[in-house]
Amino acid sequence: MKSPIEFFFSLGDKVTKGNPRRKADFDYYMLWIIFIAFLSVLIGNIYSFIITKELAKLGWGLVIFGILWFQYFSLKGSREARKYLKSIPKENKEEDNKIEGLKDMISGFNDLDKEKDGNK
Repeated sequence: MKSPIEFFFSLGDKVTKGNPRRKADFDYYMLWIIFIAFLSVLIGNIYSFIITKELAKLGWGLVIFGILWFQYFSLKGSREARKYLKSIPKENKEEDNKIEGLKDMISGFNDLDKEKDGNK
């Protein structure tokens, strides 16, 4: 049986199945949901301030505005990451998910050493 911590951290793999492109899409859509939620709270606080003239509502509105500021740049970065992942050709995406074996890594270094010795 998995511990609660292992279960919690395995939830992301259930959604994205380890695919970086699916993760980028999921993150992008979740950031939009969070941005819209905070924007609705900001509008509600500003409306309440206009109606009741309570400074506490304006203060919370400013806090929410600060959160939205950082959320906007997270959303912008997530959009750029999605655009980059979509620009990668399909055959490279499959190769990026494969882990290179130890023998392949070592043979790559051996090939580099042979090239250096041949150039001398």
